[in-house]
Amino acid sequence: MKKLALSLIVISLAGCSTPPRPAPAKPLILYRYPMNENTVLLAHTMASYDLKDPDSAKFRDTFFVTSDGRGEARDKSKDSWCIEINGKNSYGAYTGFSWALLPAGGRSVIMGNSPAGAVASQLCASAIYPPAG
Repeated sequence: MKKLALSLIVISLAGCSTPPRPAPAKPLILYRYPMNENTVLLAHTMASYDLKDPDSAKFRDTFFVTSDGRGEARDKSKDSWCIEINGKNSYGAYTGFSWALLPAGGRSVIMGNSPAGAVASQLCASAIYPPAG
C-alpha cells in the first residue's frame, strides 16, 4: 500500500513540472538598398498599374529590401521592391502615401490598401540601411 501511495505521489508531481520555455525568436532585420534610375521607373510603372488614375500617382521612396546585409555581395535575386505611392480614389482625391511591395520572384504588387497591405507596410517601413563597411 505504501508503494502504491508513493507511486501516485511521484506520478502526480511529475505532471506538475513546467516544460522549458523556448528561446525567443530573433527579430528579422530587413535592409534597404538603392535602385538605379531605370529600375525606379519600372517599379513606379508596376506599382501604379492598378490605380484608378495611374498618370497622377506620386512617389516618395523606392528601394530594394532584403534580409541579406552583405551590401553589393548580397544575393540580389532575393531582393523585394518597396515603393511608397500616393494615388487618387474614385472621387479624384489623393488617398495618402502607402507602401506597395513587389515580393522577390513575384509578378504582382501588394498594395498598402489591400488585405495583405499591412504586411507590405510593416516590411517596407521597418527596413534599415545596412551597416557601413
